[in-house]
Amino acid sequence: MGFNTALSGIKASADYLSVTGNNIANADTTGFKKSRIEFNDLYNSNVLGAGSSNVIGSGVSVANVAQEFSSGNLAYTDNNLDLAVNGSGFFVLDAGAGTQAFTRAGEFKLDASGNLVTNSGSKVQGYNAVDGIIGGNLEDMVVPTARIPPKATSSVDLKVNLNSEGEDVPPYIRADFDPANPDTYDYTQTQTVADGNGNNHLISYYYAKSKMPNTYEVYATVDGKSTDDTGAAFMQPTYATFNGPEAKDYNADGTDEPPFALLYSGATEPTVTDIANLTKAPIAAGGTLGGVAIAGTLDPANVRTPDNIARPAFDPKDPTSYSYGNTKNVYDALGETHTLGYYFIQQGEDNTYELRATVDGKESYIDPTTGEDKRYLDKGTVVTFDPAGNLSGTYKGIPPFESSQPIQLQIQGFDPTNRNAIIPVDLTGSTQFALSSTDELKQDGFAAGELQGVSFDEDGNLIATYTNQQTATLGQLALATFDNTDGLVPDGDTAWVAGKDSGAANVGRPNSGTLGSIQGGALEESNVDLTSELVALIEAQRNYQANSKTLETENTVTQTIINLR
Repeated sequence: MGFNTALSGIKASADYLSVTGNNIANADTTGFKKSRIEFNDLYNSNVLGAGSSNVIGSGVSVANVAQEFSSGNLAYTDNNLDLAVNGSGFFVLDAGAGTQAFTRAGEFKLDASGNLVTNSGSKVQGYNAVDGIIGGNLEDMVVPTARIPPKATSSVDLKVNLNSEGEDVPPYIRADFDPANPDTYDYTQTQTVADGNGNNHLISYYYAKSKMPNTYEVYATVDGKSTDDTGAAFMQPTYATFNGPEAKDYNADGTDEPPFALLYSGATEPTVTDIANLTKAPIAAGGTLGGVAIAGTLDPANVRTPDNIARPAFDPKDPTSYSYGNTKNVYDALGETHTLGYYFIQQGEDNTYELRATVDGKESYIDPTTGEDKRYLDKGTVVTFDPAGNLSGTYKGIPPFESSQPIQLQIQGFDPTNRNAIIPVDLTGSTQFALSSTDELKQDGFAAGELQGVSFDEDGNLIATYTNQQTATLGQLALATFDNTDGLVPDGDTAWVAGKDSGAANVGRPNSGTLGSIQGGALEESNVDLTSELVALIEAQRNYQANSKTLETENTVTQTIINLR
């Protein structure tokens, strides 16, 4: 029996050496889980009788070689397809023939067909996405390598702040009129008149910008005096409103009023009706000076216009022609890039701005149906803010030149391949605060793009990036856990298969339930502790040598007995 006991010890020690050597050999194997040998002692109850307290052991046997599934350290790499499970769970692999294998080694690659595979060619499983929607069926994960088609811009969200400290051009004059102070008026004109005695007098007319767009309050002096002998002003309150820098037909007679033409003059601020009727009363000044009556009338045709001080005609290349503007890209159905310009022009002091839009530097296009020149954004579009600086609405029509009607902002005809295409523009969140004018534009179009790279987020979502700066969710990795991880059966290539003791795999999505998260660009190192394994190697060697000594001693005793004869 001594021989058998020694032999069992030698064999067990050899197995111990093999397990330890295997651990050491795989110290750098990604996702490797070290093994531990477990021994049982052997007793033969039939040697001296069952139940005897004098039973002598018959040696040792290997009861189990168990793997320890503790997590290894994470080593970060520069490869987006290197993955590690941060927590519990195994990657799910297609082992062929309808079976699955499971691994913690995430050294994944793409094969020629775009499948996500291991170094041994096993396909990684997960949930593929269609049009960004992740499915619910477990299948081989595929990375489509085809280019993505272009998408025409179909909506624009524009959030702008227009500086409330900005001013109309020319700015509203808040100071009281003083002919001796040039800061209280914008420009003047003069007229010479004769009194009843035949003496000439000089009447000066002063135009001071009012709160309304393109409207001026008019004052008068006679021979430098603002009041007559009675202390009354030579001119009663008078307003003059002019056309802007672009010709337009206001009275619907088919003829455009020229730029800066006088549209209205009268004793009250103009209304839409006054402009539509082109109500133009003569501008009159009069009173007594030195006891002599003096009167002068400025015919509307002779009223001096504000050509030299008013804002110039809108030109996207001329920043002085608008209050604030910017440009961003939009895309047509072929993915071609077009430059959308948006420009705000302050109109008076009532928190009102005219909005102009250009596409590729132009405000209009030729309508293929009518052959007419048509604007991308309706003429006379305005944006208004309330006294608190919040957006109050978008309208068509600039008071007092025309009635305002609420509209939905939209850019039309921007796509040369489809002039009927429109882009709704949402200004929600826009403000007029005392901050520098800024904007933030978001649009949903893009050009065609080639696949540039893929990566995974912590939820295991496979994110593709394309050369057109777009991203797409292509799928989601699957992870699996087991009721008894120790029951998994090694299958080689750092993978395991489910066994009868492990139970069936519980497959789910990362970061759900007890499943861990995914760490992209990282690999899980072997959990082998080389220091411990070297100590175990010494122990195994010692045990082997000791059992060999037992065998040698048994042999010596046996030879002694044989030599007795």
